[in-house]
Amino acid sequence: MRFILATSKKQCWHFPNNGGGLAAGFNDSSMDTFKGHRLSALVREIVQNSLDARENNEDPVVVNFQITSVKSADLPEINDLLIHLEKAKLTAEIQGDELAKDFYLNAKEIATQNEVQFLAIHDSNTTGLTGPLEGPKGAWFALTKGSGLTQKRSGSSLGSFGHGSKAPFVSGSLRSLFYLSVLHAGKSQQQVRFQGKSILQSYVANDKTGEMTQGTGFFGNPKNCLPLTNEDVPTWALSMRASHTTATGTSILIPGSLWTVESLSSISVTSIANFFYAIWKGVLEVQIGTLERLTSRNVVEKFWSYYNRLEEPFIEIDRESIVEAFQSIKTIVDPTKHGEQQVPSFGRIDWYLRLDEEIESRSVAVARGNGMLITKKAPDLKRFPNLKPFDFFVCVTDGDGSQILKSTENPEHTNFEFDRIDDIKKRNLAKKKYDIFQKEVRNILKINASYSTSEQIIIDDLQDLFNEISEDVDSSGGSIERGKKIQIANGSYSLKPRLPDAPNPTPGDGDSDNLPGRGDRSGDKKKKTEGGTMPADGGKLKVIGPSKMTPNSDDSPKFVNLQNIRMRPSQTNKGEATIYFNAAIDGVVSIRLIRAGESMSEPLSILLDGVAVTAFDVHLEKNKRASITVNFVDSDIDFALEGEAYEVKS
Repeated sequence: MRFILATSKKQCWHFPNNGGGLAAGFNDSSMDTFKGHRLSALVREIVQNSLDARENNEDPVVVNFQITSVKSADLPEINDLLIHLEKAKLTAEIQGDELAKDFYLNAKEIATQNEVQFLAIHDSNTTGLTGPLEGPKGAWFALTKGSGLTQKRSGSSLGSFGHGSKAPFVSGSLRSLFYLSVLHAGKSQQQVRFQGKSILQSYVANDKTGEMTQGTGFFGNPKNCLPLTNEDVPTWALSMRASHTTATGTSILIPGSLWTVESLSSISVTSIANFFYAIWKGVLEVQIGTLERLTSRNVVEKFWSYYNRLEEPFIEIDRESIVEAFQSIKTIVDPTKHGEQQVPSFGRIDWYLRLDEEIESRSVAVARGNGMLITKKAPDLKRFPNLKPFDFFVCVTDGDGSQILKSTENPEHTNFEFDRIDDIKKRNLAKKKYDIFQKEVRNILKINASYSTSEQIIIDDLQDLFNEISEDVDSSGGSIERGKKIQIANGSYSLKPRLPDAPNPTPGDGDSDNLPGRGDRSGDKKKKTEGGTMPADGGKLKVIGPSKMTPNSDDSPKFVNLQNIRMRPSQTNKGEATIYFNAAIDGVVSIRLIRAGESMSEPLSILLDGVAVTAFDVHLEKNKRASITVNFVDSDIDFALEGEAYEVKS
């Protein structure tokens, strides 16, 4: 290894003065974000950063987690931290912060032990932390000096907010760590960079003046808090990295590690849960100390091994999330169906669907980029009525879709939130493209997870609802009493052949609604009047023309929902249907028909003289039953329907 020579300079910890500006307290919101699930946060943030810096796409990124110890006598970097821990403790006492005081006392005790335990995390086949040492851009500056700053090489990068750099700090007892990065520096040359970083709090640096420090300090060259380079880098840090590789890449060295050798299996199961897809695809390998190495060749076997051991007491794993992730991994390794396709204006998706008897829910897991699982509760992908129980995994691999999902991720990378996009136009565009994606997912599920007409379902939960159904008897209410037989159908219905002794049924016209999907009323079929007070005029309406109503005008028009709405598809013309409804409004109104869903609704387009419109004008009479025949642009009439009427002012 050849180094670019650098001049040796004084090495120490330096907490810059705050110049009378903001004083940082002991509590740090970014670190607090990760405290609930320290190990998951550590693995997810470290590995995603390594994947984002992949150097050679033909080879996997390798991330190595090691537990090691260094004698305190060989660690002047830790000894020099003691004075800052003491000053921070004294300031915490003045402030009456007992939690902070206890932390500093414990940190001092660990720093003065004969040996200091480290969690050392090394990666290889990565570029290292590139960019100028003093910023204001580049991966080195973003990680060591940035706050809420991210510098990723592509839109598909896994990192989003730059908050992830705080995750390793909550995995140590000193709230301090060291970065060591090796990067290319010309032909056959390398540069080594080393910097310590400690997030304590602002403390009184000068008792006479009362001047305070900033809350974050750095180990290295105190002038401008610059790193050490090449021959100035401590031997113990170079030795740690050399035990893994001498190639380019980055090491994060965490003193006072909360994780021990006994924690290695927890690191392993957490790596599988979060990055199985990336390992399986050969993008990533994870070395877990001397315990095991997770590769594309053995990760399925390792998964099943840990799957059968999930009841064991692993140390501080996020058990609920891991159990959920393992269900998605089962879907990947043993799918009922799988595929890949391009989603217009979104990008490529790879998907895996599992249907089996053990599944009791309907769940969609979404990953992006290299395959880090983000969430199983993505917007508009949480409720799926009328489908079989299923488990579905989809990875958005590239294109605009990955960039859109990245821009909406929360700092913990556990869900998508569109309100995080400040620009309203960009937010609406992101929602529009995401809507294309979620509809494509729903379409895949509709094709592959719908019930067939021959499948029967026994639903115990309905027993109480339909218990003790009476035989057919006359009732004072004038309705048809239900018998013991009930037929339940899912999805849309088609007309049953009319019975010889009954007129042709028309939904909502006041006659019998003896239709499939709405209950097969058994018994002796005695004709009664239908219950309720729904008017039965059924007056046929004529469309006046496209809507003349301006919904966004300052003088908002009168608005009502269409009541008792029914739809009868045409048996001869595909896409044509007659709509029956009541409207408590008089005069010329603009009608808008809406496809209703469990989690979202959307207006339906109607063909009017060959032109697609989402609203049209008609003349209504208040509280009169009305009907109108329309031609939908979407000829697949398989949806629940709602309607709205807006007053058109002359």
